[in-house]
Amino acid sequence: MKKTMVGALLVAGLVAGAFGPAAADTQNKRIAFVATSTKNPFIAGIANTMEKEGQARGMKVTVLTAGYDAAAQDQLISDAIAQKYDVLAILPVNAHTVIPALTRAKQAGVPVVIVNSPIEPGHEDLYVTFVGERQEELGRVTAEALEQAIKNRKTARTAIISGTLSEATPQLRIQGFKETLAKDPKVEIVATEDAHWDMATSERIAGQLFARYAAQGGLDVIYAMADNMAHGVIQAAQASGVPLGTADGKLIVVASNCMKFGIDHIRAGQQYSTATQIPTRTGRVSIETIADLLNGKPVQKHIYMPIEAITSANVEKYAQACTF
Repeated sequence: MKKTMVGALLVAGLVAGAFGPAAADTQNKRIAFVATSTKNPFIAGIANTMEKEGQARGMKVTVLTAGYDAAAQDQLISDAIAQKYDVLAILPVNAHTVIPALTRAKQAGVPVVIVNSPIEPGHEDLYVTFVGERQEELGRVTAEALEQAIKNRKTARTAIISGTLSEATPQLRIQGFKETLAKDPKVEIVATEDAHWDMATSERIAGQLFARYAAQGGLDVIYAMADNMAHGVIQAAQASGVPLGTADGKLIVVASNCMKFGIDHIRAGQQYSTATQIPTRTGRVSIETIADLLNGKPVQKHIYMPIEAITSANVEKYAQACTF
C-alpha cells in the first residue's frame, strides 16, 4: 500500500511573523477550534485531543461547532476574531464559503491553522499551515485495498456512501477512489449517496440501495467513507440478510478512517478495510504546530500525516490508536 511522506513540503519556512508578531510562549494563549460537529465521533476525537494537549502546554482551547452549517461557521469565526483569540484552528464546513471569514482573520492579523479538511485551492495565503491527511490519498489507499479484496471476483458493482458532499474532504476522497479504480474493468460505480457522515443515515441509505439493486444481483461493494458509516451499512446488511465478506455473493465493505467500529468489524470479518486517518493524531499534531507557531518557530505550509490501509493483516497494530 502507498504511504504519504510525513510532513511533505509544498512551501516551507512560513513563520508566525507573516500573520503578526510571534508570541513568546504558549502560556495562557487562547485557541479557538472552529469545527463542524462534535456529534461526529471523529471530530470529537480531534477536539478532545486538542483540548487535552493544549491544556498540557498552558493553552486554553475553546471548541466551537457549527453543526455543518456554513453560515453558522462564518459567524463563529467572526466572533472569535472579535474576541481576539491568539490562534484560530478551523475545520471548514465548506471549502469555498469559508474564504471570506479567513480573509477577515488575515486582515485582523489572527493566524489560522486549517485542520483535517482543505479549503479551495488558490487561497493558501489565508492560512499559516494545514494539518491532516491528503484526502485524495485516503481515497486511493481505500481503492487499492478494495482491489485486493476483489481480485478473485468477476464483478464489483460498487456504491459510495459519502460524507457531506459540500465539503472538499469527500470530494477529494471520491476523486482518488475513482481514479485508482478507473482501469479495472470489473469495477462499476453505480451510486454515490450523501450520508453527511451520519451512522443512522448511512444505515437507511444502505437499506435503500440493497432494495434498489436486488433485482440486478445486488451490490458487491460499498465504500462507506467513515467507520461509523460503515457500521450503519453493516447493520443494514444484517437486517436485510445480505452476507458480508470477500467471497462471491457477499458484500465487501471498505472505509477510510479509523474508529473502534472499524477495528471490531475487521476483526469479525464483516469489514475488509479502513485507513489510518486517526483523529487523536491530528489533534496532537495540530496543537504541536500551534505551539511552534506561538513560540515563533518556522512551520511547514502543509503537514501531511502518513496513510496506510488497515486490514485483518495489520489491524492489531492500529487497534489502540483507533479506539478513542
